Amino acid sequence: MTAHVIAYDTANPGDVSDFSRSLARFEPARIRKLALLVKTEGNSDVNDFSREFALLSLTAAIQAHGGPSLVDRSTFLISTGCEGAMTPFGYLFVDVEDASDAAAGQGSALAFGCARSRSLTPEEIGTPAHAVIVSETVQAAMREAGVQPADVALVIVKTPVTSHIPATAGAVRNTRVTSAHSKAVGALGAGLALGEVAREKIVQEAFNTDHSLYARRAMVFSGAELDCVEIMLLANRPGAAGELSVHTGFLRDVLDAKGLRDMYKAAGCTIDADGQVADAERVVATLIKAGAAPDGKVRGVRTTMKSSHLDMDKHVRAAMSGIVGSILGSTRTFISANTVHQAPPGGGLCACIVRKGS
Repeated sequence: MTAHVIAYDTANPGDVSDFSRSLARFEPARIRKLALLVKTEGNSDVNDFSREFALLSLTAAIQAHGGPSLVDRSTFLISTGCEGAMTPFGYLFVDVEDASDAAAGQGSALAFGCARSRSLTPEEIGTPAHAVIVSETVQAAMREAGVQPADVALVIVKTPVTSHIPATAGAVRNTRVTSAHSKAVGALGAGLALGEVAREKIVQEAFNTDHSLYARRAMVFSGAELDCVEIMLLANRPGAAGELSVHTGFLRDVLDAKGLRDMYKAAGCTIDADGQVADAERVVATLIKAGAAPDGKVRGVRTTMKSSHLDMDKHVRAAMSGIVGSILGSTRTFISANTVHQAPPGGGLCACIVRKGS
């Protein structure tokens, strides 16, 4: 398998013109699978349908290129929020058969795996059973990619959220399942699959409460537009063909420029005297999950991230876009907020995909 990663821009959530041009580079019959990681400028309110608009438009474009069978081989992970200096865009991941497959066997290279669970019942969403389903779906994605937990650099989880459990759910109380709660469940489920969180620790009372528990290689998103768990994982698979590799790092907080520089340096990039990535053309993707401490403070000083009329996530994405933009010199970065159970409180994680050096 050879993985390709292409960034494409959008003029609005339904714009697929640049995406279609990028997809046209690949013959449908040679495409084993597709995955899309997309950032739209939607506002995430309950009546914001930007994700649905993007999904509908992308599905139609893929079907026009390769028919229903190519749609069936595609995974869609769409996230809203492009505040700050962030370009609305998407990453197109394509796994194809090509001539470089013959060179496989030397070292390791980027591989990605995708999996989708069955539909969850309202009673399951937000419970330990939901976390176990996440774990099982992550394991399925590892099998699909042909990797072991040690090979995995990052697991991207899309997990369902409901505004409430219907009254028809029997003895289950009509309890609201928030986005943060669903992300917490998804993170601990991913940590379970990767051997980072013990099964006996995943109990109802722990979700979004026991912050000593966290995965170390998971970025989790939630959405009301799906009722299943969707997984995309990135790994450096031994023997894989291709020129790309994936690397991860950790962020102390939303001001941690050093953590980003350390990640790029570990990936083989050069940091110049001004603290910028000198060979930014080698970086084909950057993904960041940033968070805010429960008290809203950054390095011990009060901020308005938790007390503003604006959602905390919007503050975090805007702040982080300036930090990474000043280092990478680009506004095309996938940034998501709320690191509940994905890092220590207030911390975060980052990942980059780079072309290997000569």
